[in-house]
Order: sequence, then C-alpha cells, then structure tokens
Amino acid sequence: MAKGLIWATAEDLARSRGRVLSLYHQILRSLNSPKLPMNLAARLAKKAEARAIFMLGAEEESLHNI
Repeated sequence: MAKGLIWATAEDLARSRGRVLSLYHQILRSLNSPKLPMNLAARLAKKAEARAIFMLGAEEESLHNI
C-alpha cells in the first residue's frame, strides 16, 4: 500500500465530490484487506479515524492534510 498525503481545501472537495468519495471508499476497502495484520477492533478504529478525517476536511475552509 502506498503512503502519501492528500492536500485539499473545502472548495477542492466540493468541486471534485465524486473523486473524493471514490478515494474515501478506496481507503475503506483497503482497510478490509487481509494483507493488513489487524484484528476487527483495529480495523473498525481505523475506519472511524478515516471517516473523522474526511468529515473534518469537509467542514473546514482552510488547507487540510487529509
């Protein structure tokens, strides 16, 4: 799995809503990968963390590291 940062503003997220949702779903799917050595509780915690990051990014107007 590649590691990287995604920088976006609220305006960027609004303009490319489909792409952002696709990325969000891709992240959630990758957390279900059997290649990741995590138990169910850890997977659910990471999914909640990803959800919180995307929600925070959608609510703010400044530049964010998602």
